[in-house]
Amino acid sequence: MSEVDNARSTGKTWCVLLVFLALAAIGFTAALALWPDLISLGSARIVGQVSIAPPEAVTAGGQWRLVSQWQGAGELQEAENLYLVEFKAIPGWEAPAPVVLKNGDARGRVEGVYIPARYAEQTILTLAGSSTLANRLVPELADRYLKHLGADEVRIVPGALADDFSVQGIFYSTKEIRSVEVQGRGTPSGFMALKDGKCDVAMAVHRLSPVDARSIGDDAITAESEHRLGMDAVAVVVHRDNPVKALTLEQVGGIFSGEITDWAQVGGPSAKINVFALRDTFGTRGFFESIFLGHKTFAPGAHDVEVHSLLPELVSQDLWGIGFCSITMAGRCREMPLKVRADSEAVLPTPEAIRTLAYPASRSVYLYVRADSENIYARDFIRLSLSDAGQDIVGKFGFVNLGEISGAPAAETHVSGSQQGAVPSIFRPGAPSVLKAPALTGPLPPLVQIDGEVVTEGTRKAVLQEYLDGIYGAEHLPFVFRFQSSSLDPDQKALQDVDRVAALMKNPANASKAVILVGFSDSVGDYESNLAVARKRAEAVAGKLQAKGVRNVIVLAAGEEGAVEPNESRLGRERNRRVEIWLK
Repeated sequence: MSEVDNARSTGKTWCVLLVFLALAAIGFTAALALWPDLISLGSARIVGQVSIAPPEAVTAGGQWRLVSQWQGAGELQEAENLYLVEFKAIPGWEAPAPVVLKNGDARGRVEGVYIPARYAEQTILTLAGSSTLANRLVPELADRYLKHLGADEVRIVPGALADDFSVQGIFYSTKEIRSVEVQGRGTPSGFMALKDGKCDVAMAVHRLSPVDARSIGDDAITAESEHRLGMDAVAVVVHRDNPVKALTLEQVGGIFSGEITDWAQVGGPSAKINVFALRDTFGTRGFFESIFLGHKTFAPGAHDVEVHSLLPELVSQDLWGIGFCSITMAGRCREMPLKVRADSEAVLPTPEAIRTLAYPASRSVYLYVRADSENIYARDFIRLSLSDAGQDIVGKFGFVNLGEISGAPAAETHVSGSQQGAVPSIFRPGAPSVLKAPALTGPLPPLVQIDGEVVTEGTRKAVLQEYLDGIYGAEHLPFVFRFQSSSLDPDQKALQDVDRVAALMKNPANASKAVILVGFSDSVGDYESNLAVARKRAEAVAGKLQAKGVRNVIVLAAGEEGAVEPNESRLGRERNRRVEIWLK
């Protein structure tokens, strides 16, 4: 009987054990199905290939990753036990859900299918004009601005033309794409687009002329319309192995006009000069003409180049080539040092030479917005561009930023123009221990009178001597005050510089110094009238400084003397109408 009881007891134990094992097996199977990553059982989880569909999603930037490293479509990952495949969120598409590799999935194929998503698209800002600014600087400023607005990602989409871009900011949370359109087809095209309402901000490598300002519309351009972004220079570029050490301004003009056709004529070996020039819609070409060519025209055999950034590339591949471009694009070319005349010192377009105008082809670059613009992004973008963060970007891309211009150490510079002949050395400030400059001797630099007026040498010497006596021994500051179109009112940049000078004069080291303001003019109209207008410009700046608490201010006028550019060109005349400043 006991044997039967024992058998029954053993049977019950086995039944309980079998039920327990069955339940454990069911639980294990369920856990394995729900969490395959918890149990390896020695099986490797290796992804063999990941594809992304449709092709439009790949083009839009679709990517996948294992744990942390983003991969391109179809790339292989030779690592074991990486089992989670994720897909990157991209604008315009709903990303596929993550894929978990199951046990035993060795070199498995994973396909991520993106589904089109609707993103609201909006062009918030359009900039048009200078290719110099459009090439790299403005897209970078637009990138910074869109991130300032909160964009999660920024990308640049090329446009139909080489200097056209769309800088797109992608906002994932709101499913928005906000774009800044950039069209770099030349400064004149920017002014035309501003006039026609086809852009919000015009990019320019020279100031808007009074005539162009009036053509845009009544009260469309005011002092608040113009914003100086920094300084640039137009470099004469040659192949790196070109043996010619330097060129005079006259030689450069002769080369590009076709009067000089062989390098042997300028001290090099006998070889034909190959001239490359930007097409005539570029503001850089117009600026180059005003500095180096005057009334001359480009050589008939010059190679016209349609894209600014392409010109230095072409020159860098031609041992006997020569061209011109912004210093920010010189790239692999050599920048040719320039001399005002044969016995002058050769000058390279260094930041110091540019900001002090010692380099003859220095220029300022600008952003313009219409006074009647209702686009809130336009002025917001300009504010960022002029901020410390924006000016850091300006300097990063090779321009001289506003901080460098206003904070530059004083430098001894020529007062003379580039193509009107060299001014005698007496034009430089002398030793501070001498009260008056030496008397002018010898011939004076040529003076081009647009209206054909004849000015006697005695009249000119009297004006020049007073001016030279006034600045003799003084320290030339790197500020140039300019004025609103057809007005004696300082422009916005001049008002900013007034504040900087006023702050400078509060320094105890400058307490006993006098501020000397000298007014200059172009040569349109009679000599005496231009001298009077130049003095009024200097008086206008003096009034602004005195209102800021600067008391010891001396006003002088040089009028048509000391032009920085030829008066034959409109741009040259605009740059000659200015007020310069010294401390003594």
